[in-house]
Amino acid sequence: MQIGHLVNFFVVKAMADYDSYLVCLQGGELLALLPRKYANRLYKVGEAGWAAVFEIKGARINLSQKSPQYIRKILEYLTAPLIQEKKIRFKKVALVAGAPFCKVAVAVDNEMSQKDLVELCKPYLADLKQYIAEHVTFVKYSDDIEKYVVNALSPGPKKAIKKVIFFQESNTAAVYVKSSSLAIFYGRHGQNVAAAAKLTGITIEIKGD
Repeated sequence: MQIGHLVNFFVVKAMADYDSYLVCLQGGELLALLPRKYANRLYKVGEAGWAAVFEIKGARINLSQKSPQYIRKILEYLTAPLIQEKKIRFKKVALVAGAPFCKVAVAVDNEMSQKDLVELCKPYLADLKQYIAEHVTFVKYSDDIEKYVVNALSPGPKKAIKKVIFFQESNTAAVYVKSSSLAIFYGRHGQNVAAAAKLTGITIEIKGD
């Protein structure tokens, strides 16, 4: 049993004192806790689902349906044919606390646009909402950090971006955009730019014209 490992479970009991579900793993051989705050829906006793191992403290195992590891494992499971054909490769998942979405960096052929990436994956994701509560935004990965930042700031419109300057010394990108588009680049409570920063691993500063 390792952190990030995807497991099947069924609910044994609602643990009010822990605000968690007591669940059975691996045919009843192991018990674990799924905290309500890490569950993507309400469960009843006897119901089953999937979760990722989030934390191990001694004999206590905590699960999550909201961790980057869980989201990545579910996406890899659903798009397995594309991965096996080496058409896509998941690089990173970024989540921001309280945000109703997550961003997922995907490596694909250089000629493929971000729109083409979404269309490629779409047929495999019909059942996605059964597993992931958050809206999943696919972002085309690029080794060119400036292009990667632009992609990561979606749904901020590319045509509204005037220029991107990356400062390697401070690991910061300054993104100059039309002032009329500032709100969409920041997102509600700054969640869009925060998720983009997590995904790219750099500090992103949005600047209006």
